[in-house]
Amino acid sequence: MAIEIKRKAPHAHTVCEIVKARWGTPAHIVFLVFCFMTNIIVTAMLLLGGSAVVNALTGVNIYAASFLIPLGVIIYTLAGGLKATFLASYIHSVIVHVVLVIFVYLVYTASSELGSPSVVYRRLLEVSSRSRICQEPISHTGQSCGPVSGNYKGSYLTMLSSGGLVFGIINIVGNFGTVFVDNGYWVSAIAARPSSTHKGYLLGGLVWFAVPFSLATSLGLGALALDLPINASEASHGLVPPATAIALMGKSGSVLLLTMLFMAVTSAGSSELIAVSSLCTYDIYRTYINPNATGKKILLVSRSIILGFGCFMGLLAVILNKAGVSLGWMYLAMGVIIGSAVLPIAFMLLWRKANAFGAILGTIIGCLIGIITWVSVAKIEYGRVNLETTGRNAPMLAGNLVSILFGGAVHAICSMIWPQNYDWETTKDITTVEKVQSELPAEEFKEEKLVKAKAWIVKWGIGFTLVIVVVWPIMSLPAREFSRGYFTFWAVISIAWGTVGSAAIIALPLMESWQTIRSVCIGMFTNDMLMEKIEEINLKLHSIVTSMPEAERLYLLEKEKIKKMEAAEQQVQPTP
Repeated sequence: MAIEIKRKAPHAHTVCEIVKARWGTPAHIVFLVFCFMTNIIVTAMLLLGGSAVVNALTGVNIYAASFLIPLGVIIYTLAGGLKATFLASYIHSVIVHVVLVIFVYLVYTASSELGSPSVVYRRLLEVSSRSRICQEPISHTGQSCGPVSGNYKGSYLTMLSSGGLVFGIINIVGNFGTVFVDNGYWVSAIAARPSSTHKGYLLGGLVWFAVPFSLATSLGLGALALDLPINASEASHGLVPPATAIALMGKSGSVLLLTMLFMAVTSAGSSELIAVSSLCTYDIYRTYINPNATGKKILLVSRSIILGFGCFMGLLAVILNKAGVSLGWMYLAMGVIIGSAVLPIAFMLLWRKANAFGAILGTIIGCLIGIITWVSVAKIEYGRVNLETTGRNAPMLAGNLVSILFGGAVHAICSMIWPQNYDWETTKDITTVEKVQSELPAEEFKEEKLVKAKAWIVKWGIGFTLVIVVVWPIMSLPAREFSRGYFTFWAVISIAWGTVGSAAIIALPLMESWQTIRSVCIGMFTNDMLMEKIEEINLKLHSIVTSMPEAERLYLLEKEKIKKMEAAEQQVQPTP
């Protein structure tokens, strides 16, 4: 999709700008609302999870934490904008992955309580044993105890899990929504260098997978192996990793986990602030309020939005915490609310026949039908509708699937009946705020290069997706309940993925930017390179001036004029 936006809307600032250019104002307003809902949901998840963990680790009031977490994000986002977000994302990612590697090796090699895949394997068998007596000392109400319902032989050591399958489907639908309908991803795609987009996104995805995979295999399974007293509500609030970290490392573990959390939340939070400010400035202010806004005016509005949205989300997080809404519930529900917009947005860039009427109808009706299905299944299955019943697997699965599939189906049917036959000309005509020449060479935007890059990412992107989402789980099914050797192999893959991914995300950006970093460092401690650049510029200017006598004459006249003005200014200055 990042390559398609380079081909069909190279000067766009947001995804909604493309919607307006292709489908007009009504569709623009609809998708603007859905993009805002996505940003609100994602930011709410960050604050709900972050505030719960900060409260558990430090004792800070959970409502105060909801306001304090966005504060740092607002400050550096206001100061640096998108560039600060990119720089902070790298630095924060480095810290997150360093802490990740520490925890992975701690659980499977260094811990005195666990320390090896064999010990973790044995303990996981014990906690799910049918012979286990689920009474005292298991006194923590709501703690999982004994065989796992829906899993093969009630074991944690299996991929034959109905609950796991349902969560996987919900997870895929919901994350399609957060990627396709979150303007933050589109802002990054627009800012990315065309020649690096396809490989960068694939590599980024593989590196990112190390975080949930390795962290769940270490701290997640570690919590079960240690038989920590964590109930379902605490797990839903994201308190499993901090509980394991404290159990294994004490205060040091809480500090590491808190650092990791802060880095992750602030990095993602800054992207959400930039996404919202982009929508408000370009899709509302510049489109409907002040079409002739200058760059300075746009910047002022953008900073105001960042400050306002950050404060609004702090207030909303307090309200959601008060209402009992958890990170887990919000994560599962997001696909129901925003999933209907996924396929229409994809069709917008990929299908020339996709029309505006179908996009509007599919997105709105899909969302409404998805919510109705979600609530109805909760009522039918459990007899009541509340946070607890709507957060269960069956209602969430039904709502997520209906939302994304119904929205896409309605749009596809309408587009086949009344095809648009679009030529992408209006999206290519989207203009920047100020006519600034691109620093990238024209070679970067050549159609043949972008088409080649698209073919590459379709092949490798779809290939890796099928391997991770389909082939890998299916190949694990014949193992039924994992043997000790199979689980050890699984743990080794997790350790290797986390290690290699962390090394890649730390080293590759440094290698790619080494020349720039070298130039900056040399410039900080020596003037040699600066003098070389000045001499090079002087030589070029001298060559131009000497080859154009008229230019040299004008230069001398202008120089003399400046000297006279400076002399006149000195004469009029009052003497002390």
